[in-house]
Amino acid sequence: MQHKKLQAEIESKKIPINQKGGGPKPKLEIKEEVYLCLFSLRKMPTFEILGLHFGISKTGAKDTFCYWLEILGNVLPASLLEQVEKHDSDYGIPTQNKRHEINSFPATAFLLKTSLEL
Repeated sequence: MQHKKLQAEIESKKIPINQKGGGPKPKLEIKEEVYLCLFSLRKMPTFEILGLHFGISKTGAKDTFCYWLEILGNVLPASLLEQVEKHDSDYGIPTQNKRHEINSFPATAFLLKTSLEL
């Protein structure tokens, strides 16, 4: 649903030069584009490797990934960790980021200390 709305919005912003429906056809089907995005999130390959794997250019892989990442981010629920970080006061436990800020000292001080000891 959201994919169709985004496509309609993109099409409405285009300035037509050729006839409607002209131009290159997409190389991947919708399910392949979604799979590309999910595969990239899971394995974290470079866009060049991702493009080679799916038979498209690295720019096409990046554009497809970014397009579907936005849609999937709006459609799918947030992870439990993200939910806790957004509403940490509800749970009464410090999140990892806050615990890290409180209990640790800056890395530069550590590096300076270790370099002086050498």
